[in-house]
Amino acid sequence: MAPPTQRAADLDLLIIGSGIYAIQAARTYLTLHPTHSITLLEADTCPGGVWGRNRIYDEFWTQTPLGIHEFSDKPLQLPEGSSVQYEYFQAKHFTAYLEKYLDEHVYEGKNLRERIVFNARVEKLWKEEGLWYAKTNDGKVYTAPKVIDASGQTSIPDMPTLPGADTFAGEILHHKDFGRSSLLQTHKRVVVIGGAKSAADVAYACAKAGLQVSWVIRKSGNGPAAYFPPESKISYYSNSNAAFHQRAMASLSVCIFTPESWWTVFLNRTVIGRAFLRTVWGFLQGELYERADYDREDGKENGFKNLKPDTGLFWQNDSSGVTLHPDFFDTFATKVKVYREDFDHIDKEAICLADGTRIETDAIVYATGWKQTTPYLEPETAYTLGLATNLSAENPEKAKKWAALEKVADAKVLHRFPILKDPPPCYKAERKSTPFRLYKSMIPIHDHSIAFLGKLMMANHAYCTEVQALFAVAVLDGVLTLPETAVMQEEVALVRAWQERRYPAKGYMGNWFFYDIVPYTDAMLAELRLSSHRTGGMKDFVRPALASNLRGLLAEYKENAKQKALSNS
Repeated sequence: MAPPTQRAADLDLLIIGSGIYAIQAARTYLTLHPTHSITLLEADTCPGGVWGRNRIYDEFWTQTPLGIHEFSDKPLQLPEGSSVQYEYFQAKHFTAYLEKYLDEHVYEGKNLRERIVFNARVEKLWKEEGLWYAKTNDGKVYTAPKVIDASGQTSIPDMPTLPGADTFAGEILHHKDFGRSSLLQTHKRVVVIGGAKSAADVAYACAKAGLQVSWVIRKSGNGPAAYFPPESKISYYSNSNAAFHQRAMASLSVCIFTPESWWTVFLNRTVIGRAFLRTVWGFLQGELYERADYDREDGKENGFKNLKPDTGLFWQNDSSGVTLHPDFFDTFATKVKVYREDFDHIDKEAICLADGTRIETDAIVYATGWKQTTPYLEPETAYTLGLATNLSAENPEKAKKWAALEKVADAKVLHRFPILKDPPPCYKAERKSTPFRLYKSMIPIHDHSIAFLGKLMMANHAYCTEVQALFAVAVLDGVLTLPETAVMQEEVALVRAWQERRYPAKGYMGNWFFYDIVPYTDAMLAELRLSSHRTGGMKDFVRPALASNLRGLLAEYKENAKQKALSNS
């Protein structure tokens, strides 16, 4: 394709999206290059992505608390009188925080909000003669030598196609649109489809609004989520998130990014160590299940026991969340009808299950997750870059090479983590796309002019944004010298082989890091030779991954670059 003759803008950096990864990418890049020209292309009418005002509703709470669900350079202050559960808070406050963040970050007289183009959905992205071109839905074309795709993993709804859906007389929507809909005011009956925390949020909101709620979780799917309490039983930690996201707990999560030490060798390669791991995870699971009391008497009529996860907490096959309402389980036990069954079809007034059950309803909400492909890239380009794309774009020779690398990597994984040898039986979705194969889950192995931020699933995304943004900018600027191609390929293969073992239901895609935020970000910062986020000693081992830990990274990075320039002069 020849370059267009008319362009909307020639930029130094183009960012796709305006969610939290995009915001941190912009802040990081402009802190280092305040005079450069950048633009953020946002498909929606407002910034924030999943935290944007179009997706917010009252019962939507953050899954990470104060001190963690914020950025290092601006503490989040809740309005007086805000509802709080062990420092977890309503999502609307983070939305307001992001709005202020955009307005307050000014570079060369222009704040971050002024650099966003709204209603600008990227329809095509391509590279030619060293320049990236992005064409939006209004026909405008933006060009830049460098691109950060921060569209993340929560942009394109994944809605199953059920027979008869086109005959349904009521409303059908994805939970992405639940916040901006009038469903709670206009309907009396709703069916919620899906097993993850987003389905629980929607079902809870509907039940509290007085609707008749039926919650259907497929029998053939991954099953329902597990739910952590908001509080921590260890008084040193102010909440469950802080207790879980620290290096001591990370050493128990069997993560490929955790540096090997005598402690990890003991845990993973000795019979006693593995028994200890199973005991810890068994205890955590027992605590969660006891709290939920899935066999409670008042929930039997409504099928409350159908919310019990299919597999153990350690394997994270069913997703998980935090119970942020004191009546969370009570509401589901007494006010929500829960089904574990596959679907047959939809008719004019009901959704019909495979066992013959017919559930009459006014509305259907799909809380069924997101598509992981990138529609504005040609499938062959996406495959070359290392993104998930249609299987038809897979190169047989390259696929054969990756299979060989991953076979070697799998043997390494099992040597290091024998506990992963025999995972429990679990549902594995039909493979409809190629997996992600990005270095550090964001950098294409063969093209370092583009980076993909937020293309991974984990808890504690806010912390991850700052680290991914700095790593990506260091690569795009050529400051960070990446390993040789073969070395990067071996690491990508190793990470993916580990994921298939560690998270057997989710790991195929190569982007599932649910328990791994601390070792994953530590690995990136170690490669950048940054250490201001560490304290050393036992405190470093048990301290939670707080946003404030990252406060000195940009200053340290700039000082390192200055010293490197002086040594080379």
